[in-house]
Amino acid sequence: MKRLAGKIAKALAGGPKRPHPGPPPDEAAPVDLLDRFTTALERVAGRVVRVADEAAARKLITAEFAENSVVFAEDHPAEADLVAADVGVDRADLLLADTGTVLRSYPDRAASRISLVPETSVFLAAAADVVPGYPEAFAAIADRHREGRAYSVLITGPSRTADIEKELVIPAHGPRELVVVVIESGGRA
Repeated sequence: MKRLAGKIAKALAGGPKRPHPGPPPDEAAPVDLLDRFTTALERVAGRVVRVADEAAARKLITAEFAENSVVFAEDHPAEADLVAADVGVDRADLLLADTGTVLRSYPDRAASRISLVPETSVFLAAAADVVPGYPEAFAAIADRHREGRAYSVLITGPSRTADIEKELVIPAHGPRELVVVVIESGGRA
């Protein structure tokens, strides 16, 4: 064992020295979950837009996607409309700050297609819908699953895969763009 440790020490002696990472972050410092969510989603090529209220969210969607075919989940679009649409707009149930993930629960798989078929997926969410991570999200949706909304979709950025030859491909199996419109006024989006 000493011989092995000696070989490792010798191998590491000639390599570059890494700087000390410094002290751990102050755990007592306040953490803005929405800022964490935004940073995490932007890291995976998603986008967050903050607006004051529901009216501003609708105005933003209308202006930004004026040249596109837009479908809204609340209108219960038919499959043909989803396939023809450039943009699908739905409401997020929760936003996970640690990973930049959008969580949406549906009554069945067919209803979830609004977030998977159009090339751009837009979710409306209230700032109050941000939770730290998966444990809090799963605890929060447990009741929804008991009520029958047992099909949940977790979306972290545009669809991607690196299955083939470890080459990253965007989009892979869904939207090429994910936009989360956060309504900062109180209440649910």
